[in-house]
Amino acid sequence: MKFVVVGGGTAGWMTAATLVKAYPESSIVVYEDINTPSVGVGESTTQFFRTWINFLGIKDEEWMKDCDATYKSSVMFHDFHELGDTPWQYPFGRPRQDSYRLDHWFYKQYKEGINGSRLAEDYCVSAQCAVRNKLAVGDYASKHPLHYELDVSAGFHFNASKFANWLRDNYCKPRGVKHIKRTLKRKPKADIIFDCTGFKSLFNDSEWIDYDYLPNNSAWVTRVHYDDKNEQITPYTKCTALSSGWVWNVPTWNNIGTGYVFCDKFISPEDARNEFRDYLTDNVQNDCAVYGDTMFRLIKFKTGRKKEIWKDNVVSIGLSAGFIEPLESNGLLSIHDFILTFVRVYNSNTQFIRDTFNSHCAHRFDAFASFVGMHYALSKRDDSPYWKHIQNIKYPRVHAFEDAQNVITEHPGNFGANISWDRADLEALWYVLAGHQVNPFAITVGEEIDLFNRGDSPIVMEDLTWDDDEFDKMPTQYEYLKEKIYEG
Repeated sequence: MKFVVVGGGTAGWMTAATLVKAYPESSIVVYEDINTPSVGVGESTTQFFRTWINFLGIKDEEWMKDCDATYKSSVMFHDFHELGDTPWQYPFGRPRQDSYRLDHWFYKQYKEGINGSRLAEDYCVSAQCAVRNKLAVGDYASKHPLHYELDVSAGFHFNASKFANWLRDNYCKPRGVKHIKRTLKRKPKADIIFDCTGFKSLFNDSEWIDYDYLPNNSAWVTRVHYDDKNEQITPYTKCTALSSGWVWNVPTWNNIGTGYVFCDKFISPEDARNEFRDYLTDNVQNDCAVYGDTMFRLIKFKTGRKKEIWKDNVVSIGLSAGFIEPLESNGLLSIHDFILTFVRVYNSNTQFIRDTFNSHCAHRFDAFASFVGMHYALSKRDDSPYWKHIQNIKYPRVHAFEDAQNVITEHPGNFGANISWDRADLEALWYVLAGHQVNPFAITVGEEIDLFNRGDSPIVMEDLTWDDDEFDKMPTQYEYLKEKIYEG
């Protein structure tokens, strides 16, 4: 077989690495236009990135140092529900007790009259580590191996451009991948062509489907240096809502990658840059007030996806396949998810196989887009034209939106008819619902129920406290990385 990857960058070299691992005897060629710079903002991953890393057989100590990588155990959201609200999290890893049930947490909150958002902090050690700036390693990890494991549940922060170069030089080319620096003017000959040319999508002319309910279309990006690495290399991505979008803070080893995602229909790029600069000065690094305009790079993007991500013999990967927005780090997720899916389904280039692949990818894109949309849909902010617009968006009844609506409308005495508390793909949604203080048990229709005494499994959450001594023994992320990765 002959595979051709058009376009380098993170998408291209992640694709090439996957192909050479899965098809080591095949011909794999990467054509890279050196005059086309990488977008280079995908510096944060989900926990599912670990599955792909493990598939390649790469150990952390082999690549992290060269790519400024750090670990990520959670995502922390500020001001998404209301301005000045309590931060909430979407954590990685498993709960501290296998028998811990999410409906019990929501019911307990309801019975005690608490309108809280701390599901993650009660539920997961990774969330507790996030607020304490600790990593659950060492003695704690050995005593509680299922709670959170770096080699199973960790996501990453890293320099995406350096990671692409590392894959090229240390994984792909040593395994026989051919690298040609050339601008292609016509479609190359190959069994399968992987289009990694970004929004240009040079070789896939399939129809584009817009995600109209996601209004953000621009981002200012930059990097800032640390005041205190031990304090600022946190094990989480921080997301802070501003007047017309939100800011991400991604702590890599050498600097903090940050960007302001916004909608230019509600704020001009110049005003957005000024708001972004003010945020950085107040919250990240004091010197940002004097940053010149050249320190900031403006990126324009469109939200949506290709109708056929695999058309004829062309498979779109990365931005050429579609884009949602940076919230919840979905960009890199789609890359490794789609290329691993291709490896699983490919045995011939038939319409059935293409339809199978396209159906999976469309569902994944649409489901994740709706999940991202939930972060906005439940917000109560109305303090700017942008957030007033958010309040009036008509969201489609699909995927996460539908699941959330089922949660809200389901009769409390009959939970389970339309929703499932223990569905793995719903777990993330529960964190978003709790973060926005949506408790289905508080939305009653006149029937009082007692969840703890109706034959369900025994409640195991009477004591939701954590052992502070256990966390005191854990290292900060900086301490751990300095010893194990960067100077070990």
